[in-house]
Amino acid sequence: MNLSLVLHAHQPPGNFDSVFQRAVDTCYGPVLDLIEERPSLRLSIHWSGPLLEWLEARAPERIAQIRRLVDARQVELVAAGMYEPVLALLPRHDRTGQLRAHRAYLARLFGVDARTGWLTERVWEPSMAADLAEGGIETVTLDDRHLLSAGLMPDDLDVPYLTESQGRSLLIAPVAEDLRMAVPWESVEDALDLLRRKAADGVRLAVYADDIEKFGMWPGTFEDIIRGGWLEAFFDGLVDLDAAGEVRLLPVGEAVEGVPDGGRVYVPDGSYPEMLEWSLPPAGQRALRSARDAAEDTGVLAQVAPFMRAGQYLQFLAKYPEVDHLHKRMLDVSARMAGRTRALRAWDPEDVPPAVRDLWSAQANCAYWHGLFGGIYLAHIRQRLWHHLLRAERALEEDGARRRPLRVFDLDADRRDEAVVTTDALVVVVDPAEGAVVELSDRRAAVNLVDTLALREEGYHDPDAPPYRYDRGRRALFVDRFLAPGRPPARNRAVEDLGGFQGQPYAMRARRSRAGIEVTLTREGDAPGGTARIEKTLRIAEDEARIDAEYRVTSAGGGEIEARFGVELNFGLLFRERPRGVLRTGDRAIALPAGGAARGVEACSIEVDGIDLVVRIEATAADLDVRAIETESRSEGGTERTPQQLAVLLTWPVRLAAGDEFAPRVSVIVEPRTSQRGGT
Repeated sequence: MNLSLVLHAHQPPGNFDSVFQRAVDTCYGPVLDLIEERPSLRLSIHWSGPLLEWLEARAPERIAQIRRLVDARQVELVAAGMYEPVLALLPRHDRTGQLRAHRAYLARLFGVDARTGWLTERVWEPSMAADLAEGGIETVTLDDRHLLSAGLMPDDLDVPYLTESQGRSLLIAPVAEDLRMAVPWESVEDALDLLRRKAADGVRLAVYADDIEKFGMWPGTFEDIIRGGWLEAFFDGLVDLDAAGEVRLLPVGEAVEGVPDGGRVYVPDGSYPEMLEWSLPPAGQRALRSARDAAEDTGVLAQVAPFMRAGQYLQFLAKYPEVDHLHKRMLDVSARMAGRTRALRAWDPEDVPPAVRDLWSAQANCAYWHGLFGGIYLAHIRQRLWHHLLRAERALEEDGARRRPLRVFDLDADRRDEAVVTTDALVVVVDPAEGAVVELSDRRAAVNLVDTLALREEGYHDPDAPPYRYDRGRRALFVDRFLAPGRPPARNRAVEDLGGFQGQPYAMRARRSRAGIEVTLTREGDAPGGTARIEKTLRIAEDEARIDAEYRVTSAGGGEIEARFGVELNFGLLFRERPRGVLRTGDRAIALPAGGAARGVEACSIEVDGIDLVVRIEATAADLDVRAIETESRSEGGTERTPQQLAVLLTWPVRLAAGDEFAPRVSVIVEPRTSQRGGT
């Protein structure tokens, strides 16, 4: 039996240095050492581009060790997109470009022509066969679930299969789920016995493919798998099986050559079962789990499981509007850069223009989904992608691309036009579906100041005891709220919005004039006591980093509105590992992220450590409430509460009868930090 182990090693761009170093110390280094100590142990490893770049800069001795293992033919290097994108999210020119770049990088570092491919998060779409082949990939591994959903039977999955798209062929090596479940979670003897049984049953090809981080990086695994000797004993057992002739340890690229293929198959889109479940809305996740439990109770789960699939990776774009906005902005920049990408003739990242590298870095997968891992909930990972995307967009203009100050078009494919304003200093995106500014990016610092995340239900939340009140829309700038009349919101309670405006569609008109760019948003909705009409005009200056909002709030019905009208400004500034900062108003400093409140505020400024910007807010005298908004999410380490954004809420008491008008003004100004006062 040909046995192939394929290990996948990745850390996302923007992850903390401490995490990279811990991964090297507890996982990557020990695994490489165990492999090098056993010259007859041969396997395949995929090292992602961001991880290799970090190793080059911070742990060159590990690069040298990988090179020795490659030269000794112990390790076959496996290629993917250079910056570890999910290829299904990308335009075709970026799919092939990233594949070629990673292969060229491996060739420079290690002198190999990598022809075996790794699919990030094992996400597959049939059209990807052509792109993988175009990118130089001949063989990929896919979970056996992918092939079972194409109608193949379990006994058929001990050989590779051919697939094709647009006349370009690709070889698929099925990955055995029972091996993935056994290694490293069962005892060493049980895992080795599983391999012996497969060999005795005449299995021709067995492939194990999974994350290397399970061998030391996941919680508890360093003690059990590395220090406890599990992996050392398992590798020794594999070497013994190979020496006894029971299995042949081969890298997957070699292993498939020694086994006749099973013919052609067309594989439906998919990923591993957990990913597909995570992509579902919370109610869908609960329904799927209920159906699975019922099938297990009746004893038919094993029979129906291959056909019991629900979910699709791209559903994350519907589930998280913040992800969708990043994705659609990335597609927009990619489309404007496509000619440059297609014209490339050298693919090594050293030879690729910085603008293209930044675009590709903005396509790294980790911030585009969420499941067992933090994903989108990791604000520092999101912000790193925004940083690269904004640098890529700026580089386009420096390379001669024309900048259009105002574009009104359907950016996010929701059949409703957005207004995209681009000045020398800022990118401002106004989304009428939210009635708010969903992006305020400082182009000089390459920071999206509205990189926020709403409080929303997740499938692992207790529906009977949710961790917080869920938001009805995006956490954006100029979110309109109506609160109960009386005092400002209590500091120890969540803000309760009684209006019908957040997350609801507004009418929009946008124009450019000599005075700047003007976007007007209008909506009628519920308010305490009646129906309110809000008209707000956002003026974006072209010669400074400033947005001025002028409001007209009136009663649109017969009743008298008595409430507290609020304008909320959400800033995604708290993305560092240990965020600190200060909000200053007059001679008072409010520590961040702790927050605070003040009365009669006409101006304040926000500074956060690590960002060389100051955000100033000017307004009609208002009561101020500032608080960090935390999310509760799941990760491999358990439940985590993470500061996602700073909510700055300005409120005013209003009483509006027919014909009355309330007309506050709110301005947001972004300036470079001129002093290093820092946090408190």
